[in-house]
Amino acid sequence: MQAVQRPSRQSGVTLVEVLVSMLIMALGMVSLAALQTFTLKYQMGSVQRAQLSGLLSDYTERVRSNLLQAPGQQPASPYLMAATWTQQATAAPPAIAKDCASEACVAAELAAFDMAQWRARVRNELPQGSVRVDAAGNNGMTITFMWSDKEMRADAVQVARTSNTCTAAMTGLDQQTCCPQSVGAPEGVRCARFEVLP
Repeated sequence: MQAVQRPSRQSGVTLVEVLVSMLIMALGMVSLAALQTFTLKYQMGSVQRAQLSGLLSDYTERVRSNLLQAPGQQPASPYLMAATWTQQATAAPPAIAKDCASEACVAAELAAFDMAQWRARVRNELPQGSVRVDAAGNNGMTITFMWSDKEMRADAVQVARTSNTCTAAMTGLDQQTCCPQSVGAPEGVRCARFEVLP
């Protein structure tokens, strides 16, 4: 009796199968790394938005507590700030003339104290942070925050970008993220504009 030969079964995996599985795994790891990069980028953006919200709230509360010096009441209000980016980014934060937290102050002294404290806070919380406050219609104010943003700076991969310059035709998000021409914001500076009514 002759033995029947069975076809041989393959045991183990071939080199091609191993290479394909390694390629799939490598693509998955690269995708995860890219996802992590975008997550960090958007997380930094949300941190900056939270900081801007806190700074804006602090400013409006200071003005509301001293309405006699508000821009609607005083044409040359101490709560207005018209300096350019260069004047603020290169200068030291303003000194406080009189500490109204521990001494009694009149309304004008309180306004100067508020602005010095608030501008120092803007400088500390935003990278090279500076601010411009202009009077707006209906006794309101337009507040423009400016800061150095590494996403807008030149590096080996990307060219430096400049924020859009504000125009009267802008609306919506374009109007909220443009820099007024008068601030002279250079490349790498990002702006955020808000209109408030005290």
